[in-house]
Amino acid sequence: MGIDIHNLNLLAHAQDQGVSFARTLAIGRQAVHVEPRLLEQHRLRRGLPALAPTEWFEPLLTGWYGADQAHSVDASPYEGATLIHDMNQPWPSQHEARGHYDAVLDFGCLEHVFDFPTAWRNLVALTRTGGHILHALPANNLCGHGFYQFSPELFFNLYRPERGFELLSMFFAIHTEPRHWWRVANPLTLRRRVNLCNGHEVYLLVVARKLADLPAGTPPQQSDYAMGEWKGRDTTPPPAQPHAATGLLQALGQLDRARRIRDRLRAWRGAALDLPAPDYQRIDVAAFTARKP
Repeated sequence: MGIDIHNLNLLAHAQDQGVSFARTLAIGRQAVHVEPRLLEQHRLRRGLPALAPTEWFEPLLTGWYGADQAHSVDASPYEGATLIHDMNQPWPSQHEARGHYDAVLDFGCLEHVFDFPTAWRNLVALTRTGGHILHALPANNLCGHGFYQFSPELFFNLYRPERGFELLSMFFAIHTEPRHWWRVANPLTLRRRVNLCNGHEVYLLVVARKLADLPAGTPPQQSDYAMGEWKGRDTTPPPAQPHAATGLLQALGQLDRARRIRDRLRAWRGAALDLPAPDYQRIDVAAFTARKP
């Protein structure tokens, strides 16, 4: 767990969105993993004061992002976290940290927590009304890094007004490409699934604002299952059909093979350092996060 150049730029973007970091909680004590050259470029672009080299995130949050409190929580005290709690377990109902924090940072944590729904509800409980939750989580080609990789669909469904949230930002970031992000289209807007198949490690970056404390409600359903009219036809299963002739089955087999070849070609093309429009809109990170006059 730590702050890399993508997470650092996400903090800057969130600050520009009006996020307050006055009282910040990180899920896991965050180490700083940014090359000195990139750190200095970021400092100059944002017009920030010089900081002494630091291993941990607290001086960065207090010196650059106005934090009065920079706390952390972990299941173990081995890295010196402020609070000790296993995020698989519900946060104690009377604990003073509930509703205390202006910003809660999940930078590479929840993929390691088996009980994701409980851990996510803990994040919500720790965030004050009007505060924000930031995620930077593995999305693609990081199988084995943790228990999970995350789809944008999950957070498009979690961070909705009827659940007490406003989703402010959703981006994909390719680990080895710090110059660009890709804004992710909402499946509800496109009325179809937004998929990703490429050849690079991809992170999902999310900023959401907590509007109200609401009951958990029913679990979210994936958009196209929840809204069957996307299909433009009756969603009841069709009646069983008699077996087709052998010649038709052979033709369908040829069509399936052609589709598989097409899909392989698409995958090879998708391995480049770019993501396809209209599902993804490329963002120049340097211009996007530069301090506005």
